[in-house]
Amino acid sequence: MVTVSWQQYNEVDPSKTYLAYGAIAERKTAWSYFGFLIRARKVQKQLETAKGVVGFTARLEFLNRNVVQLAVFDDANALKEFSQTGQHVLCSKQTKTSMKWLKNKTWDILGSELPPKTEEAISRNQG
Repeated sequence: MVTVSWQQYNEVDPSKTYLAYGAIAERKTAWSYFGFLIRARKVQKQLETAKGVVGFTARLEFLNRNVVQLAVFDDANALKEFSQTGQHVLCSKQTKTSMKWLKNKTWDILGSELPPKTEEAISRNQG
């Protein structure tokens, strides 16, 4: 298992409401995991400089082929701008064929609740 600890890119106001985006996916094969790691690093580089990104964490599980991603944005516009530009768009297209399924949700999260845990993304996507 590879865990990306919480990476915070901007200051957090404990009283502000942010937008969390959580996704879980299952890879078709364990081998597709390696290509995913390379692409995920490119997307992480984009996160580091994207406007409106508060932070990011992830967990990649080799044996059961699961991927959990959790990012926090200033608002829906920041999430939309990030998800529709740069490496994220390219990597999303490239990884689609190697996934069995993908589930994702957004929810409001207070700055005082940061950093979030990947378990939150899992529970919100299973319910």
